[in-house]
Amino acid sequence: MAEEEEASWDHTLEEWLISEGYCYAAGMAQLEDGGFYAAAPEKDEAGWGFIYMEDHEQMILQDDGVTEKKMTINEGTGLKFLADNHKAAPTGLWFGGEKYKVTRVDKAMESGDASFVFIFAAKPKKGVSIAITKSQIICGFYDEEKGQVGGNCTKAVVAFAEYMVGLGY
Repeated sequence: MAEEEEASWDHTLEEWLISEGYCYAAGMAQLEDGGFYAAAPEKDEAGWGFIYMEDHEQMILQDDGVTEKKMTINEGTGLKFLADNHKAAPTGLWFGGEKYKVTRVDKAMESGDASFVFIFAAKPKKGVSIAITKSQIICGFYDEEKGQVGGNCTKAVVAFAEYMVGLGY
């Protein structure tokens, strides 16, 4: 039963965020722990490869701005930190083994009757629009090299977040 529900959320993400071409990947995580439970595109579970990587080690610049230290990155923990604190964790914000920089935070984004936290993070030629509802974290990823732009990705994520809030999430 859980697998059927998970598959349906994968499909829902695909319909709302991928099918129009605004995002190349999308994911949904529980606010409770930041762990993704749904990903798109569905075909061959490709979405998972774009949005998630198991724990990995990276050299992280320390507060002194000079020293680097090898640290273990848990991407779900980083996403949970972002949702709770509206800024990246000390190790950064990572998706699929790639580091993103938080560039915009709106703690009271409104769309229709829905209100939620909206965060935008980017790296060269790529970005992620993140909506945080009362129980979910919705992420849509765009890539300029695939002909996508941040504005359309954001529009799709905001519309989906409004839909999710309307369902009680």
